[in-house]
Amino acid sequence: MLAIAVIGIAAVLAVEIPLVVSGRDNVAVVVAGAVTALVLFEVRRRMSQEDDDDVVAGPEADRAEAMSRWLTRTESLISWADGTRGDWDHHLRPLLAREFQQSTGQRKGVDPAATTAAGRVFFGDLWQWVDPDDVRRSDRTEPGPGRDVLDRILQRLELL
Repeated sequence: MLAIAVIGIAAVLAVEIPLVVSGRDNVAVVVAGAVTALVLFEVRRRMSQEDDDDVVAGPEADRAEAMSRWLTRTESLISWADGTRGDWDHHLRPLLAREFQQSTGQRKGVDPAATTAAGRVFFGDLWQWVDPDDVRRSDRTEPGPGRDVLDRILQRLELL
């Protein structure tokens, strides 16, 4: 693509300089416009060919797109683990609590004491980072627990 641009600029200059020197400015403008249009047309043509080569139709493309979205979302969620406690409370805690409740059949609204007891038994000291009722409004700027804690919580959830 860069080669086309360089060739285009060289062609414009090669045609334009003699025309300007000979005093034929009107012709120089027309020729420069025509050469520029040809260069832009070629760049656009090559870009569309590259786009066509990248497109894969069918279920493979759908799976690749779904995997790409999943990876992006997962990377985003993991990055919140290294943020503040407010980031953890807003982005990760609801997700982890929902996963725990769905995996164990515990329902927060039905029996909060049973949910808390099951969480303490299963997670131990990690329960404070999963407990949906432990959101603190005053400590939002404190550092979150980090990726190590997230990893340990996820490993425990895998056991369910």
